[in-house]
Amino acid sequence: MREDDRLGRLEARLAALEVVVAGLAGKRGSGEAGKERTKPVTSAGLHSPGAGASPPPRVPAVAPPRFPASPLSSEQWIGQRVLLAIGVVALILAAGYLLRLSFDRGWISPIMRCIGGACAGVIVGAVGWRLQTRYRTYGAALIGCGAAIIYLSVWAAARLYEVLPPTTGILGLAMVSVSLAMIAYAIDVEALGTTAALGAFFAPLLLGRNYANADLLLMYLASMAAGLGLVAARRRWRLTMFVVAVSFFGVAYSGAAVRGTPWAVLLYGVLGGTAGIHVGLRERWWETRLLSFSGGWTFVAAASDRLHHPWAILLAGLVLAAPVWWYALHSSRILPLELPTGSVAPGWSLGEALYFFLTPILLGWAVHGLDPGWFDAKPGAVALLVALPYLIAGYQRPRPAFALVGAAAAGLAAWQHWDGVGRVWALLALALLWAALDHLLAREDGRWFALGTLWAALDQLFGGALARRTAADSAFVGAWAVALWATVAVTVGLAAGLWRRAGAASAAPLIRGGLWALGGAMVLFGATGEIQRYFGLKTLSVQTASLASGLAVSAWWLVFAAALVIVGFRRALKPVRVAGLGVAGLAVVKVLLFDLSSLDALYRVGSVFILGLVFLLLAYLYHRQGRMAGEERQESVI
Repeated sequence: MREDDRLGRLEARLAALEVVVAGLAGKRGSGEAGKERTKPVTSAGLHSPGAGASPPPRVPAVAPPRFPASPLSSEQWIGQRVLLAIGVVALILAAGYLLRLSFDRGWISPIMRCIGGACAGVIVGAVGWRLQTRYRTYGAALIGCGAAIIYLSVWAAARLYEVLPPTTGILGLAMVSVSLAMIAYAIDVEALGTTAALGAFFAPLLLGRNYANADLLLMYLASMAAGLGLVAARRRWRLTMFVVAVSFFGVAYSGAAVRGTPWAVLLYGVLGGTAGIHVGLRERWWETRLLSFSGGWTFVAAASDRLHHPWAILLAGLVLAAPVWWYALHSSRILPLELPTGSVAPGWSLGEALYFFLTPILLGWAVHGLDPGWFDAKPGAVALLVALPYLIAGYQRPRPAFALVGAAAAGLAAWQHWDGVGRVWALLALALLWAALDHLLAREDGRWFALGTLWAALDQLFGGALARRTAADSAFVGAWAVALWATVAVTVGLAAGLWRRAGAASAAPLIRGGLWALGGAMVLFGATGEIQRYFGLKTLSVQTASLASGLAVSAWWLVFAAALVIVGFRRALKPVRVAGLGVAGLAVVKVLLFDLSSLDALYRVGSVFILGLVFLLLAYLYHRQGRMAGEERQESVI
């Protein structure tokens, strides 16, 4: 081609490009300016070829935009889908009947029947491959039909006619499945990929005589899962991945989990479980991660029964936990938990949270297996070992999920290691630690850990520790009483500001009010119990001790009520004053209903006398407050 011809063709292409650009500019409302730009720019030097110069090629027309296909009518759906399905099924049944009939009447030899069936399947698949570019559904159905005919022929050769050994038949079916998976990947048809997965994983069930060679079965299933799972993950075929996960763990567990070599079973479960958990978490496919998580740990447990290497079991657990940790490290928010797992949400789904919080429990089981005797003799050591890495990860950066697991594990370690009053002290120390870290690190999650730990301390204080309190433990200054006062101090400290307030519309006022009420209730009723215990331990008669403790309790309630009212006036806190009036009301009810009917004459006089004094004091305080308020109003008017 001469240089003049090349220049002519280049000019023609530039002109075609200008036409396209002008058309796009015209759609945007460019008007006459766009039309002027569509005129081809010519040059005298470029249009001086000789007479033999070939004319420039025609400008290709711009293809019109493609619109989405209209939905199929009922007639079209029957014609395109139902008739296609019936035809494919009929063709597969005809191939099966032909093989059976040829076997019964002896028309052709068994091996020729199978070869002919395989050739027929190849032809049908080739026709489908030829047509799938124009008729996608029709061509894909023919490809699947051809693969099914080949699959049936190989199965007949290995199972029905026994011209192939089972191992060769399984490999033949696997090759058919892999080929079908490659075709499915090329044309992006998930149905073919699912069919390939079913054929590959169920081949051992259809052709295997037994599961004597369990390790070979595991290797075969792992190879098929690696290829088919990779295809499903790359194409994001959810149904195909589900079939791969079900078959990978289900077929292997039924045939090789008990009979296979422990090391092979362990490696099989770890690799498959880790890959499945990663894909399930990344794509948010709940069924894939559920099967992979449960299947992986099931195979680890099955291997641990026969494998006497606890460090290998722990390492396997850490590998299974890696994708869960990876996902959690890249997720800054846990809440709100979302029920629909298919959509992208700011928080975790319930399943994602479940796997994350189950992982430390399973890791604790693996850690305990390292030396069960030693860990049984050291209660709380397993929980502490699990808590440390989670606390480091959770407090190195703001990762509330890791911090929550670490705080819970640390609380469990304290609960298991100590008992009685010592457990209360350990839990109180942890509550102070979590609340203080919020202030030091400007966090907002430790305050909730502190509340949970405080609740556990209260449960132990008024539950197990109180039940184990003996007569040798003194009132007010005994071990249990000191733990009570410490609990009151921690509660009041949290209410006074140690429980960090974060956010403008937070629940801090409600929480702090509840903590103040809890602290006051513990002081009121805790001191009441200690008064009764004090007189009960004295060397007094039962009647005298009862009379003295009744009078002392009434006096204590009235004094406590007066103290609340005074503090309420000093701090201008109406809720505190109302609480004081409530306690005073309880004291009145006690004096009228119990003291006047049960106390002796002298004690009765003392109870009523104290009641009168306290109420006169309260009335004086309210009168004084009223007068001061009136004077302030008069000064404001003047």
